[in-house]
Amino acid sequence: MLKFIIEAYTGAGKILLGMTSQQIQNELVTKPEKFKKFEDDEFDTDDFKYCHVYYKKPGVCEAIEFFGEAKVIINNKTILGKSYTEIKDMFEAIDDSLNFDATGLTSFKYGVGIYAPFAQEEPEEPVESVIVFEKGYYD
Repeated sequence: MLKFIIEAYTGAGKILLGMTSQQIQNELVTKPEKFKKFEDDEFDTDDFKYCHVYYKKPGVCEAIEFFGEAKVIINNKTILGKSYTEIKDMFEAIDDSLNFDATGLTSFKYGVGIYAPFAQEEPEEPVESVIVFEKGYYD
């Protein structure tokens, strides 16, 4: 299982924000499937089976979304597969400016978003994905 330690506004593991698709492929030693997440996307999204990598002009990584078997760690804590409540409590202890919605939370302090589809209704359900993003990604 691949392990990705999140560094705020830098990246996760070997995947760094600002890298090109080819640089990421070289680091992960695998070729992704490419697809358009949304019809109007300017760049393809790279699907590495455990993460999607999103790009912006001039073809550099602006965000990485992890899911499935990826082991994603922040502050020495594994995120994926843990209950939303457990991860929310951890983030509340380290970031007093979190944004919440019905499906999770966003930490602009750490450049991380947590997705749990039933965060409000079923907070003990596991976190399904984690997005690591660059400054300004949601502006």
